[in-house]
Amino acid sequence: MEQVEQQEDASVERRSGKRHSAVLLLGKLCGDVPGVCLVHNISATGLMARFVEVPSVGDSLTIEVRGLPPVRGTVRWVRGAKAGLEFDSPQPYEQIFLHEDEEGTIPRAPRFPVSLTADVKLGDRKLTAELLDISAGGAKLRADGEVVVGGAGQIIVRPMGTAIFGTICWVRDGRFGFRFVSPLPIDTLAGIVTRR
Repeated sequence: MEQVEQQEDASVERRSGKRHSAVLLLGKLCGDVPGVCLVHNISATGLMARFVEVPSVGDSLTIEVRGLPPVRGTVRWVRGAKAGLEFDSPQPYEQIFLHEDEEGTIPRAPRFPVSLTADVKLGDRKLTAELLDISAGGAKLRADGEVVVGGAGQIIVRPMGTAIFGTICWVRDGRFGFRFVSPLPIDTLAGIVTRR
């Protein structure tokens, strides 16, 4: 019995030494052509994520996640669509859990700049808009027609025909924010981002 307890204690000690925080965070691969990943685990020294475009061992990547600036690291292992990235320097990963940063701003998921056309349907009205950026939870668009905060409807991203339901959350200078009813699946987001 005592030997079993000692083995359990040793197991707990090993886990505490390699402790990672389990999360599901959208990650933005920074570079000439941005990519998308889903971060499953993160620590001060690295992360594990599922990639749409799987990197190779030894690749140098820069990833941006909510609450942290873009972080550079090296891919140390790959298993299927998942890969482990070791950061070039330790990161204050606890910031991803903060509701507000030091300036009192709410950290948000990375935005992906795009330049696509979208049809906007609000009730019985339809207008054409330019999709300026997108994240898993919302988008920024520009349109000539009048839109009002609180208006509900859908945007249809061309040329894919992806329909996304949501509401208008802000309007300013011909631009408006569209908050999605539910987050976009990573593959859908990646398909939109790579169309740029």
